[in-house]
Amino acid sequence: MGAEDSAGESHVGLQFSVYPLRQEHLHAAIEAAVQAATKAGLDVRVGQLSSFAPGDEEAVFAGLRAAFDAASSLGPTVMVVTLSSGLPSSETVAEIQDAART
Repeated sequence: MGAEDSAGESHVGLQFSVYPLRQEHLHAAIEAAVQAATKAGLDVRVGQLSSFAPGDEEAVFAGLRAAFDAASSLGPTVMVVTLSSGLPSSETVAEIQDAART
């Protein structure tokens, strides 16, 4: 996948990590952020250290705002975000992973 798809929409990669501060349980704020980004139209893949959600630029920024708002509604929150205007294809990622295993 390049920076542009055939329809001409900009694709953006979003990676985010949520760090609830001074909250008794971490799970609620993280889950709220992921659910909010999903409801905003992103396909969120949750990892052990961060969540990844590629999409068109409008959806990514709307999802990011929704995720931050949801997490911070439960208390003080830090969110670390990485945005990318170009993503490698699934095939390229698979090739790199396969090469690393050999």
